[in-house]
Amino acid sequence: MEENNKQLKSFFTRLTSGLVLIILLVVFLYIGGEPLFIVSCVLSIVSLIEINRVLKINESKLSYLCLLLTIIYYITIYNYKIDGVLLFLIIMLLSILSFYVYNHPKYSIKDVSIAIFSILYVAVMFSFVYLIREQRGIFGRRTVWLIFIASWGSDTCAYVVGKLFGKHKLTPILSPKKTIEGAIGGIVGSFLLGALYAYIVFNTWPAGEGVEISMIRFGVASAIGAIISQIGDLTASAIKREYGVKDYGDIIPGHGGILDRFDSVIFAAPALYFILRIYR
Repeated sequence: MEENNKQLKSFFTRLTSGLVLIILLVVFLYIGGEPLFIVSCVLSIVSLIEINRVLKINESKLSYLCLLLTIIYYITIYNYKIDGVLLFLIIMLLSILSFYVYNHPKYSIKDVSIAIFSILYVAVMFSFVYLIREQRGIFGRRTVWLIFIASWGSDTCAYVVGKLFGKHKLTPILSPKKTIEGAIGGIVGSFLLGALYAYIVFNTWPAGEGVEISMIRFGVASAIGAIISQIGDLTASAIKREYGVKDYGDIIPGHGGILDRFDSVIFAAPALYFILRIYR
């Protein structure tokens, strides 16, 4: 009885925090602009702290440099948008390698490589949620939701299909509960959700183009995003298993850390940014 009460309490905690997260997400994605910019920056900083703790470079001069560079990165893309990404990559590389030279041998090349990875993995990739939303005109405001259809939508479809039909393990070591059938269900489900989203929202957009083409485009983009988001989820699992941790943090009750909840999103966001630009 006590065990059942604990499970029920855990379920409602997870459900409540999930609903709050979704509501906040909808609000900030709808508003966009500076509020979304600030939230994206804060989430990137928290995620960076989480990943650096797992990778064992937290509370060091190198981790503080990572935080500073993350702030610089967001200032750069705020002013230059996508054109600022390449500029920042050069600044980041020069800054971290200079740090390595002047702090050698206290910090190894492995340490600075981890620092570069953590910034790219968390800050740069997550920022594409903001970069998609801030594209000109109606395109950014309406396509940003596709990131979450491709990641969280496909994850839900994969879970349902896996529970009902899953027999063959996808990655037994990294994630024993995931199945090949579930992965396929997630991709197909994401395609259908993306097409449905296009039908509902884009039936009069863009001018001169039929809704069928928009449905196909967004269905395909969402399906590709789902494939990449699954890789993102497994990547996060691989890192946690390698370093022997269950969650990246505990900031979201019932879900773990920011990175635990957004691990698939940070892979889907940059992929969809370029897929949608090419396939526009």
